[in-house]
Amino acid sequence: MNSSIEAALKTFDLKPDSFEIKTMGSGLIHQTFLIKGSKSYVLQKLNTSIFKNPEQIEKNIALTSGYLKEINPEYLFPASIPTYEGKPLFFDGITYWRLSPFVFNSITIDVADKPELAFEAAKAFGQLAKLLNDISVNDFEITISDFHNLSFRYEQFQSAISEGISSRISHAAELIQFYNSQKRIVDVFDEIKKDKLLPIRVQHHDTKINNVLLDSDSMNALAICDLDTLMPGYFISDLGDMVRTYTSAENEESTNWDAIKVRPDYYDSLMRGYLSEMQNSLTETEKEYLFYAGEFMIYMQGLRFLADYLLGDVYYPVKHELHNFNRSKNQMLLLGSLQLFNSPA
Repeated sequence: MNSSIEAALKTFDLKPDSFEIKTMGSGLIHQTFLIKGSKSYVLQKLNTSIFKNPEQIEKNIALTSGYLKEINPEYLFPASIPTYEGKPLFFDGITYWRLSPFVFNSITIDVADKPELAFEAAKAFGQLAKLLNDISVNDFEITISDFHNLSFRYEQFQSAISEGISSRISHAAELIQFYNSQKRIVDVFDEIKKDKLLPIRVQHHDTKINNVLLDSDSMNALAICDLDTLMPGYFISDLGDMVRTYTSAENEESTNWDAIKVRPDYYDSLMRGYLSEMQNSLTETEKEYLFYAGEFMIYMQGLRFLADYLLGDVYYPVKHELHNFNRSKNQMLLLGSLQLFNSPA
């Protein structure tokens, strides 16, 4: 057994010899291990190059957990388990470790291959948002600054056009023209911020379907996981990321260009699932931005991929020179499909 894992387990008052250790999950940020025994756990080695202040993450998780226990004790929320000293994290002198309960009989999936799964996942995220409707947002920390600040991401994109690699700027001319032509989406976001049109809510900010724990038998949602970006934001972040990641049969890595399009039945199912929980919690103004949520997230992610390509792939891991270029083209096609889907016949 890895000595660092052994030390971490002992700090959480667990006997290493009593467990089987397996890597788990498809996440790219943290290293995650299944600690399998008579009672099982999830152990994570945190990536502090991205989350520089893991204590802030744990503060937000603890605030949420405490609040949920008060208003809905039966709600399953896999909060972190403290060390034997009562600390939320174990620091081994180099990195931080976190332990949380393993949810029995749970699985995750990477792609919604049935509209019913889009409904179930969206309902689960909607339920969490509904339960947190009245929590004090001001008590929460921002775990990643400007994470879903579209104005900031657009400025980064414009800087990349000015300062990027000239050969890549030339190669991406059509993509650059497309994303510049969609600046209306940024203008809407600027208006939302300036005029305070939408309330600030505690949002998950990463609502991919693999962040929903599903019952392996019924495929019903059991719990929400991956809580690192649980922080203040607009509802368009969570709903928009569902539209971005549930509606296309192809994920953001695909170059099967003709298949990258919004599937109307999946779109309708996720909207029904989300609104089955949030219909009465959203303001009337928020309801006017339901469609915009998808535009907002697809456009922003496309901008980020393209900016990274122009700058020489400094943020996202890539497997080849055109990887980020292709990711950006993928999001361009998905955005175009969404907008066509919403156009009058």
